[in-house]
Formats: sequence, C-alpha cells, structure tokens
Amino acid sequence: MRAIVTGAAGFLGGRLAAMLAANPRLSAVTSLDRTAPPANGPLRPIQADIARFPEVAPMAEVVVHAAAITSQASEADPEAAFAINVEGMRAVLRWARAQPSPPRVLLLSSIAVFGQGDAVAVEDTPPNPRSSYGTTKLIAERLLLDATRRGEADGVILRLPVSIICTAPRTAPPGAGFVSDLIDAALRGGPFTVPLASDHAIPVASVEASLGLALRAALEPVPARVLHVPSLAGSADSVRAALAGCGLPAPDITCAPDPAVEQLVAGWPARLGTIHPDFSAGLTDPGLEPIIRAHADRIARAQT
Repeated sequence: MRAIVTGAAGFLGGRLAAMLAANPRLSAVTSLDRTAPPANGPLRPIQADIARFPEVAPMAEVVVHAAAITSQASEADPEAAFAINVEGMRAVLRWARAQPSPPRVLLLSSIAVFGQGDAVAVEDTPPNPRSSYGTTKLIAERLLLDATRRGEADGVILRLPVSIICTAPRTAPPGAGFVSDLIDAALRGGPFTVPLASDHAIPVASVEASLGLALRAALEPVPARVLHVPSLAGSADSVRAALAGCGLPAPDITCAPDPAVEQLVAGWPARLGTIHPDFSAGLTDPGLEPIIRAHADRIARAQT
C-alpha cells in the first residue's frame, strides 16, 4: 500500500508522514508541501504547491490531506484560504479521479465548521461556520463527500480539536491555540495572558490522540464518513485545576479577552464528542493531567 501526506512540513502532517513511513503495511510514503518537507528515511519528499498535486503526486492508495491555511491566517487573507483549503481539496480529487480505483482520501477538518455554541458537538450536529477558515473547511468536506458519492474517492473526514501540546515558535500572539502556550508557560514558571475569559472552554486533545485517530481513519475500516477526535474542554480554569491535580504550583495567569480571538472562536463547542465511540476506543484522552505530566517530563529531559 502506498500513501501520500499533504501539508507534510506542518506540525501534524510531518508527524503523520513519519508514522506512516514506519508502518509495515506501507510500501512507499510521499510527503508533499509547498515548503520542503523533511527527508526522513523512506519518505519521498516533493516540494510543490497543493494546486500542482495532480501533476506531481505519484499513484497511491491513501492520501492524508493535511494541507491548509490556519484559522487566523484565513481571516487575514480569505482569498488564500479558498485557494489552499478549497482548491487544494479540488486538486486532490482531480488526482483521485485518475487513479485505477478510488483511493482512501482522509481530510483533516476542524471544529471551526461549527458555530452554534453547542456544549458538545458530535458528528451529526449541524455545521454552521462563523469564520473564513470554517467555511472553507466545510466546503472541502462537502466536495469530498460528493466525490465519494460519485465513486471517485473513498472519502473520510476527521474533525480535529485544537492539538496540545504544540509549542512551535509563534509569529503572532496566542490565539485559539492558547492552551498549549498556557501549559508550557506554567510548567516553566512564567506568567501568561489568556486571550479569552477564564471559563471560556475550547475543544483540545493531545497530539497523540489526534495522530492515532488519523492513522486509524487512513488505514482501517471506518463506521462513517464523518468522524470526530473526541476532546477535552480546555480553558484557563480547567488548566488551573489540572495543574493543581498534578500537585504543581499555581501559575501566574491573567485573562485579557482579545476581541479578535473571541470572534474567531465564537460559536465553537466546548468540546467534540462522538456517536462512534468504538472507533476512538483506546486513543482518547482521559483528562488534562496526563498531558501536563507528559509535557513536564519533556521539559525535564530537555533541561538535563
């Protein structure tokens, strides 16, 4: 079996490409990104815009489509959001139509397709995006479902919460991903300003949970075309409580709601749930405490 990962220079895409390359069921893995994806052992890197996917991508049975422009960048440049998030999906589907048999196409989608303020959103909760990012992700979902209906792809949509802990260098103040920054700052003994009210929760899940479910959705039979990574509800208050549960000192946290961030996450559910619990069995996070302890261990190892 051969696989391709788009957005392979990104945080999740790069890890998925490496995990697929290490999987004995895969005979070849191609990583594609507009910036140079890392060349890692058996990975075949291709540097190209997603629009060129039909002409540069090799034959494969599986595509993990992780290429996307982020939520904040989508609000700043909606034209770029449509060019990458929507036209990128169309490019992958043009390639899929040319394959000998319909390939599994896994789209990594987002909580941003929701906007009704539900406490918990499951797979059959009606989407109602309130951002350019959410709108483009929902269009991509519908394009993939239609191609699947037409027999052109074996499409699966996996909606992701905000992944934690992600501590890549930031070029802008923390936005919807503030929970990662908050936990990291607290464990390092530094202050942190949360851009939302202390009780405003957004869906979060460990990187490991998201990666594990993405691999399962890419390679295994699925119970439905739309699936969720079940999440925790992450807020300043819940992080404070989890740090206390780990026996760690109370962090220096202040909350200064940022209108731009509030607008970006307006209507998001507090967490993602699922109506297909068997699919995510063994991979969901039991709470914030194990995630915090694992990150504390990483920090300790890096300091020794």
